[in-house]
Amino acid sequence: MAKKLSIAETLRRTSDQLRRIRKYVANGGHVDQMQEVDALAGLAKEVADRQLAGFESPADEDDGSAQGDDDARTEGRRPPPDIPR
Repeated sequence: MAKKLSIAETLRRTSDQLRRIRKYVANGGHVDQMQEVDALAGLAKEVADRQLAGFESPADEDDGSAQGDDDARTEGRRPPPDIPR
């Protein structure tokens, strides 16, 4: 069975891959499309942030221990971005 990567290693690998993608886009004569690549990377980051925030929440909604006030669970967090579909 493959060893599960740590979060730090996953982030390092992701960062390396993004760096390579940006280099290939720029070297391939598509510098004009770099803004779109950066926007997609930013969107992926926001989605990952929301997913991580869900993992870090202190109470699981299904176990009956969730707080009754939605504001208490989201206090101090940024609202999710509008994701175009």
